[in-house]
Amino acid sequence: MKQQRTRSFSGRAILLVLSMCALADFAWSIVDKRSFTESVISAILGLFGTGWYVVAMWASSHNNPDDPNEPARWVP
Repeated sequence: MKQQRTRSFSGRAILLVLSMCALADFAWSIVDKRSFTESVISAILGLFGTGWYVVAMWASSHNNPDDPNEPARWVP
C-alpha cells in the first residue's frame, strides 16, 4: 500500500503570499495614477481575493476522491 505524502502550507508561506499580493495591488494602483487612499483600499480589498485563492489551494490539496468517508469536493 502506497503512503501518500501531503503537503501543507506553512503560516509564513501564506503570510508571504498575502503580503506580496497586497504589495502588487498597491503598486499597480499607484502606477495607474490613483490616490494613495485608493491604492490602500485596493490592496486591502484585494486580500479577500487572495485569501479565497489560498483557501481553494488548501482545499484542493486535501481532496482525496478515493476516500469513501469523504466525498470528493469540487474546487476551482
